[in-house]
Amino acid sequence: MKKRSLKMMFITLVVCLVFIGGVVSSFAIELKVGLILPGTVTDFGWDYVPVLTLNGLEADFSDVLIGHKYTEIVSPADAEGVMMDLIASGCNWIWAWGFQYADACKAVSEKVGEGVYFSIAGGTEADIWPGRIENIDDFPEGTGYLAGIIAASISKTGKLGGVHGSLSASISYAEAGFIAGAKAYNPLATYQNVYVGSWGDPEGGRRAADIMLKSADIDVVFCVGDGTSLGVVQAVQQARARGEDVHYIGCYVDQSVLSFGNVLTSLEYDYYPVFSGQINDILEGKFAKSQKYAMQLGQGVELSPFYNFDSVIPDKAKEMIRQARKDILDGKLIVTRVIEK
Repeated sequence: MKKRSLKMMFITLVVCLVFIGGVVSSFAIELKVGLILPGTVTDFGWDYVPVLTLNGLEADFSDVLIGHKYTEIVSPADAEGVMMDLIASGCNWIWAWGFQYADACKAVSEKVGEGVYFSIAGGTEADIWPGRIENIDDFPEGTGYLAGIIAASISKTGKLGGVHGSLSASISYAEAGFIAGAKAYNPLATYQNVYVGSWGDPEGGRRAADIMLKSADIDVVFCVGDGTSLGVVQAVQQARARGEDVHYIGCYVDQSVLSFGNVLTSLEYDYYPVFSGQINDILEGKFAKSQKYAMQLGQGVELSPFYNFDSVIPDKAKEMIRQARKDILDGKLIVTRVIEK
C-alpha cells in the first residue's frame, strides 16, 4: 500500500512538472521587434502608426515583448541587408512596413530559418509562409466611404480634392470609398486628385493643395501623404486663416495633432488588435497558420473625432454615417474598390 502511494505521488509529480514545463516554455518566448520603414516616424502618418502600436504592446506584453529597433527610409533594394542587421542585433520579429518589402522578407527568412517572424503591413495572401511570414491586408474603402459622406456634407461647392503621396492599391481603395460616400450624400459632388510622387515632400503637397484651393474651387481636401501631408495641412490652415471655409481630411493617425481646429477628421488606424493577436499566435505556435488579419472598418480603421467641427456637420450626415457603418459591417452595403471615373 505504501509502495502504491509512493508510486502515485511520483506519477503526479512527473505530470505536474510536465504541465508546468509546458506552461513555462510557452511563455519563455521573448520577442524583439525590428521595424523597417519607407519614411520617418515623424511624418504623423503611415510610419508613425507602428510606433504608437509598439508603445501600447510593450506596456501590455512586457513579459514577452522586450524591446524594438527601427530603421527609417529603407528602400526595397536595401531591405534585405537592413533586416539582417536588425536580426544580428537581436531582433526576432521583423515588421516590414509596406508591401514593397515582401521579397526581402522571403529571402531573409530562407537564410535565417525558423524562429524569426515577419509581418508585412499591406502585403498579400501570396506572401504568407506558415510559421514564418504573416500578412496584414489593408481595405480602407469602408472608412473612406464614411469620410466621403462627411466631406460632401460640409462642402459648399460640391467640389472635393485629393492630394496624395503616390499611387497604391490601398489608397485607390480609400479614394474609391471616399467618392462613393460623397456621391451617396450629394450625387452631384465631384472629385479630382493629384499624386505628388513622394511620401516626404511637404512643399510639393503644399503647392498642390494651394492650386486646388485657389483655382479649382475645391473646399475639402482628402490627403494620404505621410510627410507630404504636412504641407497639405499647412495650405489648408493658411487658407482658413484668410477666412476661407475649407477643410482637410487626413489618414493613418488622428492628424488634428498637426493643426488642431483645421482638421475635419482622419481615417485613423489602430494596429494594436492585429499585433496583439499575432503575439498570441506566436506563443501558441500558430503564426501565419490560421487567422487572417486585415485593417478595415470595424477592425482597426475608424474615423477620428470631429472635435470643433462636430456642431457644423449636418444631422443628416451623422445619421447616414451611423446607418452606412452598420450596413457595411452587416454586409448589406458593399463599398466599391474601383474609383469612379
